[in-house]
Amino acid sequence: MGLIIKKTIATLVIFLVVPLAIIAMDWAWHPGSLNSTSKYFYWITETASYPWAIISSILFFMLFCILMPVKTKKKMFFLWIILVSAILAGQVIKSIIKYKFAEPRPYVVWLANEYKINDKQFYSLPKSERKQVIHELFTNNSTTIPNWLYSHWEEETGYSFPSGHTLFVTTWAFLAIAIFGFKRHYLVVSAIILWALLIEISRLTLGMHRPSDLVLGTCIAWCITLICYFYAKKWHIVAT
Repeated sequence: MGLIIKKTIATLVIFLVVPLAIIAMDWAWHPGSLNSTSKYFYWITETASYPWAIISSILFFMLFCILMPVKTKKKMFFLWIILVSAILAGQVIKSIIKYKFAEPRPYVVWLANEYKINDKQFYSLPKSERKQVIHELFTNNSTTIPNWLYSHWEEETGYSFPSGHTLFVTTWAFLAIAIFGFKRHYLVVSAIILWALLIEISRLTLGMHRPSDLVLGTCIAWCITLICYFYAKKWHIVAT
């Protein structure tokens, strides 16, 4: 267990720097924080949103299979079990915590203040009706929020804490490091880490999450990876 902690601790710190720095700055999302680069973050965040997250997962599984030094049907099956279990476990844990804490998203808090909407009443509505509320607020009625952003809000009306997107992407990053190591495939692993960092920033930029949501999402992903590493080592999948 000490080895995997040593392998992943630096990446854990990197992922926590962004939200902790934002917390230290006492920054809160507001439409005024949107700029010309915000739409690029929207396209980045879509790679971890349904249904594109499924495509991303398939591509990562194929990549992990390619990077495996010894490719046998048995090892690839075990690898598939580990990856699927890690991603699904993270999303289940996230859903349970979201339901338990029921924290409104930053953009919902802003809507409540700006348009005098009761956030508790908003979340008491079925998902389809929450979507309709946002649609009616902004269709042909907003110069503050661009259409691509409120369209994204329409699709993501759930609770905020923790960040499922952050959990999803950091899980892939931690798994890449745990299973293959950084030195052996530093270009690929670095690209995955960069992607995860950009997703983190996008969730803040688009008003979807607070820094604390990112912190918990990252920590859950790290803990899941520690468990997955145990089985990856047991089944001789870990690169030596």
